[in-house]
Amino acid sequence: MLVEPDLGSALGTARILTRSDADASDAVQEALLSAWRGLDGLREPEAFRAWFRRHVVRAALRAATRRGSVVELDIAAPAPEGALDRALDTRTLARAFDRLDARDRLLLTLHHFWELPIAETAAHLGIPEGTVKSRVHYAMDRLRAAFAAEERR
Repeated sequence: MLVEPDLGSALGTARILTRSDADASDAVQEALLSAWRGLDGLREPEAFRAWFRRHVVRAALRAATRRGSVVELDIAAPAPEGALDRALDTRTLARAFDRLDARDRLLLTLHHFWELPIAETAAHLGIPEGTVKSRVHYAMDRLRAAFAAEERR
């Protein structure tokens, strides 16, 4: 299957943007359907991965704006030694990430989660590389500030 290698990262990205496993699954399914329907419009087959990612991001952003956030917590799972501190840090970071607007979450997802280089992130978003650099920098500053605020809570 053409999209199979990208499904894990697509689902992870959608989860980050929607803040919900269920909404993320719906968004990826919507992106798959949208990509299937628009496949004849793909002019460069070698650009399929980036093209599919755009479908995922658009679908996830639509889902995020349609619904509120849902936080899921599995309290039945046993935790290894030291896992509580890591879990608390992860939850704090997740809450801080949730404080960011969708544009900041998208930039940080593309650049840090998908590990796209600046040039590819810029091409993906259709903006200049310098703009991506500055927006990622300021988004990280806002994330750091949100994290610090969450730690004080």
